[in-house]
Order: sequence, then structure tokens, then C-alpha cells
Amino acid sequence: MTTFPAEAGSAVRGDDDEQKSQIESFRLLFDSNPVAMWVFDRETLRFLAVNDAALARYGYSREQFLTMKVTEMRPAADRERFAQFLRALEDSQLIENIGQHCIADGSLIDVAVASRTLIYGGRKARLTAIHDITMAKRVESELRQTQKFLDAVIEHVPAPILVKDMTVAGARTEWRYTLVNRAVEVLFGVPRETVIGKTVSELYPKERADFIIAENNEALHSPQPITVSDHAVYTPANGVRIATATTVAIRSDDQEPKYLVTVLQDVTERKRSEQRIAHMAHHDHMTDLPNRTTFNDAMTASIDLARKSVGQFTVLSLDLDGFKEANDTYGHLVGDALLCEVARRLVTAASGSFVARIGGDEFAIIVQGDAAMASSVAGRVLSAFRGDIRIEDRRIKTGVTIGAAVYPKDGDDAKALISNADIALYRAKTEVRGSLLFFDAEMGERVRERRVLQDALRAAIERREFLVHYQPQKKITGEVIGFEALARWRHPVRGLVPPAEFIPIAEESGLINQIGEIVLREACREAATWAKPLTIAVNVSPLQFRTSDLTTVVHETLMETGLAPSRLELEITENVFIDDFSRAISILSRLKTLGVRIALDDFGSGYSSLSYLHSFSFDKIKIDRTFIGDLEDNRHSMAIVRAVIDLGHSLSIPVLAEGVENAMQHAMLLGRGCDEVQGYLIGRPQAIEAYGELVGRGTKADKEVAIA
Repeated sequence: MTTFPAEAGSAVRGDDDEQKSQIESFRLLFDSNPVAMWVFDRETLRFLAVNDAALARYGYSREQFLTMKVTEMRPAADRERFAQFLRALEDSQLIENIGQHCIADGSLIDVAVASRTLIYGGRKARLTAIHDITMAKRVESELRQTQKFLDAVIEHVPAPILVKDMTVAGARTEWRYTLVNRAVEVLFGVPRETVIGKTVSELYPKERADFIIAENNEALHSPQPITVSDHAVYTPANGVRIATATTVAIRSDDQEPKYLVTVLQDVTERKRSEQRIAHMAHHDHMTDLPNRTTFNDAMTASIDLARKSVGQFTVLSLDLDGFKEANDTYGHLVGDALLCEVARRLVTAASGSFVARIGGDEFAIIVQGDAAMASSVAGRVLSAFRGDIRIEDRRIKTGVTIGAAVYPKDGDDAKALISNADIALYRAKTEVRGSLLFFDAEMGERVRERRVLQDALRAAIERREFLVHYQPQKKITGEVIGFEALARWRHPVRGLVPPAEFIPIAEESGLINQIGEIVLREACREAATWAKPLTIAVNVSPLQFRTSDLTTVVHETLMETGLAPSRLELEITENVFIDDFSRAISILSRLKTLGVRIALDDFGSGYSSLSYLHSFSFDKIKIDRTFIGDLEDNRHSMAIVRAVIDLGHSLSIPVLAEGVENAMQHAMLLGRGCDEVQGYLIGRPQAIEAYGELVGRGTKADKEVAIA
């Protein structure tokens, strides 16, 4: 046990130089030590000495210290226990502990204490060194609170967070999960205990584990976070999820990588939504077949492939036969179901060839191969539609007509191939519905001629090249009752173009609306100038019902020309009812409200004339000229004419026979009681000047006047 002097001025036992040196060294170390130190008596527990560092930290003077006991440094509640502890210490026992001390201002400080026994001034005493760790404890507490806060934040972050540390398994670098948050449990569908402590290889199959380990090793040596988009995450309970994974290396003070932190963003549902949106953008919403956009892309790809391989492929353009009738008869819900069944049958018959819905009841198939292979596919398609299709307990008869074009023979780009396949389809529908027809050069020439004529029609409207000729209508007894207005086109080079040649083209191109309005206005303007109140009959195309505001056009024309509505008779065919029966009836009813007369033209040539007579009150029935033409030689035609006349009389509707060309036909119609007649026997279509006397203006030179 070491012997040291008492406070300054106390006697020193022994006066040899070595002891003096020890004493001086002790006093120097004790007083100048930056660590707070004191010496207290083992028996009385009173302070025997304190150094300057203790005076400065505790705030007492030296005189105050030397009147106090060491136990007074402890909080009041702990002083008695501490006194007993000190008295029970062994002389050789070195104590080190952490606790709290009171300082002069009444506050507490955290301290770390080291104490040992020594002889001081001839008495047993203990030398104590005190380290103020208040700030360190505070920092430690703040760090713990920060860690708790960070743990809470990580725990409640909605994104899955995984922390891994590196371990070495043999020659292999392995990664072990040390922390995961609640979002990981949700993503993986398992408790975190099944993940924490496990290595990547223990959680994943080898191939997947090797991939993750390689990514982790890359992130380990990267100074920047590494992000992997559309990362496949194999979860135990939720299957494969798609996530964006960002991994960053956490480094120690010496910049050595210590941990890897991976943050996942689950984008599975977003990716699925994107896929659904992309699918919807490229597929028909009803049949789920590729749409026109995807078909165009497939055409481009097929052309690129064929050019590289010097191969062939065929485009089949398909149109449903009888779909509009089924849609009108049974309604749109049945029509939609029919289209879905058609799509299913096409896919089955195509046997892997590309099938698309272009729009409405139009479909297309791309067959990789020559005409023979395309014929085989088309044959299966035609066979698939030979029987009825059953939709909601209804048996619907429909079929397909197919036009085909082969690359590169029939075109070396998509536009030409599609156009030529459509040309072949149009020709097939005209000649033999329910068949396959391949494109040939002759078809293309005819189409080009039609396009030239179509362009000329547009120019004719601008140049006012259309005329109106008038054909008289008479009672069977000979009295003139009116005229039918007929459009004529005087081409500057070709002369008069027959109506049978330009009217179909005008209807296909939509120009019939403009031409129809021209004829209507000119006929009404002309009829309004007649001295005799004769009827003027004007034909109305089905297209005018579908694409123009016919009621407004008629009303405005009557207002502009001043013609009495009762003198205007609009002639329609049953085709106006096919696309939208209800709309057609509504338009006809509004026209009747204006006071206009409505005649059903070409009666008997269609399939539903009787049902239309039942649905609307017509002012006249016109027997189709085909029945009048062979009236003398065909008993069936005579029977039909007789039946129509009797039907008209039973409904109190006048009946007019068209195409009366000779006296025999007239006599037979007179004998059957026909009301009115029209035809070459009565008068040919001519400019109105030829019939000046009939309309009450006197005879004038026969001339034709262009229509503005």
C-alpha cells in the first residue's frame, strides 16, 4: 500500500531524497491533473484533499470540500447505501462504476469513477478519479433516441427496406439479412423472422440467388446507389412481384463497406395496368383481337421479313354477310355477341395466322405463305361460317366474303396490298358472296377508272355540270299529275354520263348528298314556277338518310323556293330502313309533318316491303320496272303486279307502275286497275322546256339548262 503526505504543511515521514521525490511527483500529478480527483478518509468518509479540476467541475471551494463527506456527492436517497458500500470495501479492492454526483448548484452530473486505497497522512484513504460523462451520456441518449426514431421511420415506411451484411462462406461471398421492415413482411407474405438471419442462398433458388449476389457485390464497390428497374422479386407467399430495387452500401469510418441497404418499390400493379392499357391500345375492346393499328404494324413486320427472306405472304380482307340485318333485327347486344363469336371462329380457322378486327364487321388475316397456303386458310374460314351461328337461343345466318392480295405480286407496300385486297373483296361481294377472290390487274384498272370518275364528280359539282330532266307521270286514264326529277351529268369531254354509271360512285363517295340537294333545290325551284299545281317527285338516296339532316334540307328548300309542301313527293327505297329502322321512321314522320308526300319506290324488289308498309303510312307505291318489263310474257310478273295493285287498294294507297313502254303493257295495267303510270310510252326524261305546255307555260325549244 502506497504512503503519501497529507495536505500542504503536514509532516513528511522520512526525509530521504527518494521519498521527497515521490511526494513532489504525487503533488504535481494530483494538483495539475485535468481529471477531477480527490482523497477521502476510509473511516470518516471526509475529504482529505481535492485538486483544482474537481474544484472547477463541482463548484465548491477547497475549504467547503474539506468540511464535507464524500457521500454528500451522491443524491440524498443513495447516501446511506453508498456509505455502507465504502466501509465494506477491501483495502485491495479497486472500484470502477458509473453513477451520478451532486454539484454546488444542486444539479446532477453523470460520472465514471475509479478508486483505490492508499495511506494518506498516516490514515487509510481512497484516491478517486472522476470523469464527467454527462455530455457523453447525453450524446448516447440522443443517439439511442435517434436510432429509435430511425427504426420507427424505417418500420413504418411503406416501401420495403432490407439491410444485409456480408459474410464469407468458403470461397463465396454471401449476404445475410439483418433487418427488414413491416413492408417486407407484406411484400413477401411471411413473418420477418423467416427472413432475418437467413442468407440470400437460403431464401432463393440458386440461379436467382447468384443473380442477387452479383448485384449486391456490384453495389458493394459502387460509390453511388445502384437502381435496377423492373426487378423480379420472388416472394414465398405472393408469387413473383415486379419492383424497382435501389441498393446503397453503408460504409464505416475507414470507408470500408459494412452493410447494404436495399429499398424496393413494388410496381407490379402499375406494370399490370400499363400492360392492360397497352393491350387496350392495340386490341379491339369487344373481340380482343388486334386492332387496325396493330394490324398495320404486323403488315410492316411481314413486309420486312419477306424482303429479307425473299418470301411471300397474303393479306385476306374479310367482310361479314348479313351482319347489319342481324344487328338491326336482334339489337346491338346480340350483334356484339355475334362479332365475338365470329372472332373466335376466325382465330380457330386461321390456325396461328394473324387475325385482326379492322372495324365494324370488317376483319383481316395475314397468312405467311403463298396463294396456295392462303387459299387453305380461307377455305377453313368459309367452312366455319357455312352453318348458322347460335347466339342467345337465336340461330343467325351469316357468312364471310374474302378478298386476297399476295406480296409482292399484288403490291410491295402495305397500302397497296391492303387496297388491292379490299378491291378483290368488293368484286367478290358484287359477284359471289361467301367466296374467296384474289386480286388481279384488271380489277385495279376498273378501280382506277372509278377513282378518276369520282374525282370528276367532285369537279362537276364545283363547275355546275349537273342538269335535271323531267319525266311525266299520268293517271292511267291519261291526265298528267306530275313529273319525276332525274339527275343528269353533262361531262365536258364525255358528254352525258348515264346515271347508272355515276350514281353508284356518288353514293360510295358520299357525293350523293351534295348532288341530291342540287337536284332537290332545282326541281322545287322549277316546279314553283309552273302554272299548273303538278307534283314534283325527287329520289332520296339511303345515304342522305344516314349522313345528312334531310328534314332541315327539305324544309329550307321549300322555304327558299316557295313550293307548296303537298306538291313535293320524296321517293325512297326500302334500303333506307336497313341500317337504322327507328331513325328512318323518325325522319319520314318529320317529313310528313312538313306536309311532304312519301312514295315507296321499287316495291317488290326487296325482302321487307310488306313490313315497311305496316310500319309507315306511305302516300304512293311504285311497282318496280323489272316486273313491268316482262309483264306480257311472264305470268309470275303479272301475278306480282296484280297482288301489289290489290294490296295498294286495300290500304287506300295509289299504285304507280314504272317502265311502261308500250300500249299492251298500259292496257294490261288498266285492266288490273293500276292508278298511275310512268315510262317511255308516257314521255321520256327531258329538259322541262320540252313539256312547257303540260306545265302551263307553252311550248319552247328543247334545251338543257345547267343547275347552279
